[in-house]
Amino acid sequence: MGWIYSWCDPPAMGWAAASGTLDSGALALCALIYFWQFPHFNSLSFNVRADYCRAGYHMMSVTDIPLNSRVSLRNTAALIPLCIAIPFTGISHCSFSFYSVIINAYFTYLAWNFYKTPNKQTARELFRFSLVYLPILFGFLAIGYAFKERTATDEKHHGDKQYIKDLCVGGCYLPLAINCVL
Repeated sequence: MGWIYSWCDPPAMGWAAASGTLDSGALALCALIYFWQFPHFNSLSFNVRADYCRAGYHMMSVTDIPLNSRVSLRNTAALIPLCIAIPFTGISHCSFSFYSVIINAYFTYLAWNFYKTPNKQTARELFRFSLVYLPILFGFLAIGYAFKERTATDEKHHGDKQYIKDLCVGGCYLPLAINCVL
């Protein structure tokens, strides 16, 4: 059971601290970390497999290179439907699905290259992208959440002329200001 905590604790603890619950949003974040970690670590371990070998560690990158790259590909491919489903958990706007498909398709493409030709270059490319993948993806999540919240607020106040006027006070563009007055 201890291995679960290595990939689930950080997002689950943060979610529980912020919301007081563990629901589908927390599970989605745990799944993101879980599926991301394999291409990240497998591509890193591929480039240092000689060191693992000398140290006597029986790592997948040493004992079964095709499995090592296949696991990376399988997990990057799993990120695509996971990210498409995330807006259904309520933690981001549906636009997140579109943006995440683009970044996940590229991540899967790099894993495909590593699978087809497992060498230091393809492993390095996959590893380097895995370093920026999570910040970009979580940035998309945050933007999607902010957009979702703004859209929900706007829909709640749709037709409320006073709310619209309050939005337009101090800093509206001219066409918006004219619409607010009318």
